Amino acid sequence: MRDRQVDLTVTVEWTGPDEVVARVCGELDIRTVPPMLRELGGLLGDDGPALIRLDLSGVEFCDHAGLRALHILETTAGAGRVCIVAAHPAVDMILRLCGLSTFLGHPAGATACTG
Repeated sequence: MRDRQVDLTVTVEWTGPDEVVARVCGELDIRTVPPMLRELGGLLGDDGPALIRLDLSGVEFCDHAGLRALHILETTAGAGRVCIVAAHPAVDMILRLCGLSTFLGHPAGATACTG
């Protein structure tokens, strides 16, 4: 079996003077967490936005390393500064399997964009 390389892309769009939407696409795992945290971590400085909306509708796979990275992002940014506004069904399933009824403002079972 050939090992296929799946990249993770992060696209940041300013949607207001103090708000961004970060669209994450690909696989969120131990291999792709460091570049994602570098990309999004750059938004956490004093001159960064007050709100980072994460669109995870393009994340087709997320493991425990991915969930931990999202938690680290929230912890580093501060409560309420990062929220998930859309999630791929695979991400939603992992949230439900972990027993997380709400994670970063995203209610498990809601896969459409809500924000």
